[in-house]
Amino acid sequence: MAKRSCPNRSAFTLVELLVVIAIIGILVGLLLPAVQAAREAARRMQCSNNVKQMVLGMHNYESAYKSFPIAWWLDIPGGSNIQAANGNTWGVAILPFLEQTNLYNQFDQRFPAMHNLGPVHEANVEVIKTPLSFFKCPSSPYSISALYTGDATDAGLPVTWTAAPSDYIATTGVLGAFARIAYAGNPGGNRHGALQVAGLYGSSRSGKIGSMTDGTSNTFLIGERTGGPDIYVGRTTSAALTSALIGLNGGGWGDMLNGENWIGGGLYASSYDPTNPAAYLQEGPCGINCTNIRGRSFHSFHTGGAHFGLGDGSVQFLSENTEAQIIAAMITREKGEVVQVPN
Repeated sequence: MAKRSCPNRSAFTLVELLVVIAIIGILVGLLLPAVQAAREAARRMQCSNNVKQMVLGMHNYESAYKSFPIAWWLDIPGGSNIQAANGNTWGVAILPFLEQTNLYNQFDQRFPAMHNLGPVHEANVEVIKTPLSFFKCPSSPYSISALYTGDATDAGLPVTWTAAPSDYIATTGVLGAFARIAYAGNPGGNRHGALQVAGLYGSSRSGKIGSMTDGTSNTFLIGERTGGPDIYVGRTTSAALTSALIGLNGGGWGDMLNGENWIGGGLYASSYDPTNPAAYLQEGPCGINCTNIRGRSFHSFHTGGAHFGLGDGSVQFLSENTEAQIIAAMITREKGEVVQVPN
């Protein structure tokens, strides 16, 4: 009886190949969101750790000096004697408590790191141009080497500076439309934040823990706010707003304006209209993730909210849907509001 031979199969049929490709496509479609979510979770955890380092650095500073660091200051001793001008910000002040003592020692406290205000101390300029990984949220889209150029000429102070970026900013106080909304049209009382402003533009208020009468667990020290060179509405870059606000956004960790952040709120925007950029300069009810314009809202590239460092050393992630009343109460340190941080 003759032996029957089986035909050899050397390749897939076209139908089989298409089926395999379809299955692979489905698997990739299922896995990609999970991979992206895992990566964002890791970035969010690193960002939370950055905030934790900074608030612990502030507490170590407080242990050493019996006061939290000043948000920012600029002194001109002798009035018009600008040769004696000096200034600094909280980001520089806590460097020794972030294992950056060598960098801090290069900063000459007799001079600000700015141009056009007396003699420029180039070492100071180089210090604040140094990129530091813990000042950048890994979810932010710009490079850590992206420098921020400041220019306060339009604000009445003809000085310029260049600084490495920071995605974290002081929570200096509450004002404007955000205060009126948060306090139901009655924004009286003390609306200052935990970190104080001193020197030529400052006050005599204390930065001691004891002055935080609202409670350290109910008061922000710093909040997440996308820094660097660009202005965002939501997650869209605005070339017009970037150009209009260049130098005034406090986008660097050694930038004194990073300590001047009174929240006036922003407008909720589902999308950015490039034909009307001025609309996004208005104050409003949005306190988180509407824009990174200094003095409008806190801002991050995390889904749904942003991180905040509190006076008790803890870190909280607040939803972008958090009510204005709660955000305002967490910013102020001695206004007397009763508030519970959302979990």
